Amino acid sequence: MSDITNKVFKAFEPLKENRFVINVNEEVNIPEYLFRKFHIENVGEDFIFTTEIYQTVEYTFNPADLTKITTIILKFLGPVGDLVGGLHMLVKGSNMEMIGDYGSGELLITKFRFVVKPEEINLLCQDVKKDE
Repeated sequence: MSDITNKVFKAFEPLKENRFVINVNEEVNIPEYLFRKFHIENVGEDFIFTTEIYQTVEYTFNPADLTKITTIILKFLGPVGDLVGGLHMLVKGSNMEMIGDYGSGELLITKFRFVVKPEEINLLCQDVKKDE
């Protein structure tokens, strides 16, 4: 029989995929509430960050600003909207796509693809103390 008296149980709450905020550097300043999703994956030695924003009557992304996006900050939020973690990433390459179609009634979405520098991906709020 195992001795459970020496075991340390720690309560935790998993992050939910719909609790995030994305910011880019202030020079471009895309409103954070326009970001609708993100995806991060590695392709070979590169890390690819993709995301999308809504185009609205209040904000339209200027494609000329794409090269001005040098920093992406992905913030993970807790159940009450507090910052609990995230990633700070520096961009080394970018692409975007915006499509309009008179035959469609879909929302106008701008898609972004960023290649981020793996050595420049840093954690936010990583204060977790390891049990010894």
